[in-house]
Amino acid sequence: MASVNCAGAIFYSMMKLAVESPHNSATVSRMLVQLLANECKFMQQRDMIGCELHKNAADIISKWQKLLKSFLHDIDEEIEVILKFEEMCLESAKEFATLFPQILHLLYDKEILQEDALLRWADEKEGADEADKVFLKRSEKFIQWLKEAEEEDDEE
Repeated sequence: MASVNCAGAIFYSMMKLAVESPHNSATVSRMLVQLLANECKFMQQRDMIGCELHKNAADIISKWQKLLKSFLHDIDEEIEVILKFEEMCLESAKEFATLFPQILHLLYDKEILQEDALLRWADEKEGADEADKVFLKRSEKFIQWLKEAEEEDDEE
């Protein structure tokens, strides 16, 4: 199996583990029942569910980042991880769709994904069909922040 396929498979497994964490499911179930009982608190409860999922993902990424990073030898492999995450958000782990930019930022902060990989992914997505730009649009603020940081570095 090629290194890029290994990295994608490891990342997929990490994110599925975050979704399927046992300490997550009972809390989420209780919150969903509360949502039905009290529609006024919908946004607040939805944000709490997202926060718990983000925390689970952050914990798992922190725990397994060295293993994942050992399979990411170049920018193309990092881009493949982003593409795998997009695929997951559309198909098997839709819970992450709303957290896509935050997870990208986390992967960047943990030095799993480099700025160049993220910017190249964004550039490649610019020419794609609108349906393929869903996660690029969700990540616009983060990508813009990266571009501005890169410009500031260039000026120095």
